[in-house]
Amino acid sequence: MLTTVLMDYDATLHDWDGVIIRSLDGILGMRGEDLYRIWVYDVHRALIHRLYLDHHDDAVFHCRLLFRVLGKPFYQGASNLILERFREADEEAMRRPIYFPDAVPALRELRSIGLTLCLSTGHLAEEKARALERATGERFFSHVFSEPMIGCLKTEPEYYREVVGRVGCEPDEAVSVGDTPLSDIRPAKLVGIHTIWVNRRAEPAPTDPEQVAEHEARDLLEAVGFIKA
Repeated sequence: MLTTVLMDYDATLHDWDGVIIRSLDGILGMRGEDLYRIWVYDVHRALIHRLYLDHHDDAVFHCRLLFRVLGKPFYQGASNLILERFREADEEAMRRPIYFPDAVPALRELRSIGLTLCLSTGHLAEEKARALERATGERFFSHVFSEPMIGCLKTEPEYYREVVGRVGCEPDEAVSVGDTPLSDIRPAKLVGIHTIWVNRRAEPAPTDPEQVAEHEARDLLEAVGFIKA
């Protein structure tokens, strides 16, 4: 029986993608949506996840790969601007978070059925939990976890082993809910945690069987349906 939900934040609860897409608009003469798509799919997932996982959080290295993928010589000025826009998006997520319409209703529903809710994110977990509390006037998370707090990347199974240990539940009593197959799905599956992939942007399904979740949901309310089933 499920007792615990490990909930991702960016692009799962908070529309971080929308914020950064608008911020990147016009850089290198490109639409923000196109530049961000290349950053996520052609750089972060195709290259970083496959070849350079030790650079997972190295934004400068991402920029160098971005210029390589675009077939352009590296330009420090544009790189600095891209990095600044990412920093601004992180700050905006704290000051004026934009939550998906289904996010808070889904959290309320999960809380109402007695599940333990845990925020599980790459960084700034406590700040993100407080931002949600300020925006709603409600406290949803019993625990918050991030890579610095756990001491390893969220892409590693050890992250999830440590999380369920700290919560005090068995792996098969927990479900990981998030938008990124490599960090929200694969390592959780390897530990024995249930998984739900929130695919808001109708992305193609992962080709790696280890990254395929038990369930795929269009939004968090659909994910709640799978959890309650």
